[in-house]
Amino acid sequence: MYLTIRTKYPQVLVDYQWPTAQIRQQVGSFEYEYHGPKIEIDQQDALNELGMGNLDHLVRTSAAAGRQAAVDGIARRAREGDRFACEMIRQDTAVQLAKEQMFDEIPEINVDVAPKSRPKITSFYELSIRWRSGGAAINFITYPPKIEWIKGSVEISLGGSSKFDVKG
Repeated sequence: MYLTIRTKYPQVLVDYQWPTAQIRQQVGSFEYEYHGPKIEIDQQDALNELGMGNLDHLVRTSAAAGRQAAVDGIARRAREGDRFACEMIRQDTAVQLAKEQMFDEIPEINVDVAPKSRPKITSFYELSIRWRSGGAAINFITYPPKIEWIKGSVEISLGGSSKFDVKG
């Protein structure tokens, strides 16, 4: 007869899966828009002084000159009437007035080489920037470990004949 002892040791099996990371990235960007440079040079005043102005300037100066001529004519006629009233006794008043008026009406001519006013210079530049900042979103996914417990055992068995042999 013999004695058999079989032992199975207990086991712990640990299985795991590495955590994963999900990364979503939004890259920053910008957009820009610009206008210009734009330079405007207005020489209209200088051209008006040289007599090369547009129709609007001609109308304005003619209207102002007509208004001034009417005011001057009314004032001159009023002065002549006052003079006639004061000097009615003398006979040469009308002749004297005609003589003065003849010399008064000689126009004066002004000649200039260049205009006196400077051109108007306007510059324009515009820049607009739209900025979108970037970013990152990170999500971690973790998994729990898988643990398996296998129990151990001890088996004892008696084998052979029913006699107990002790040798030795």
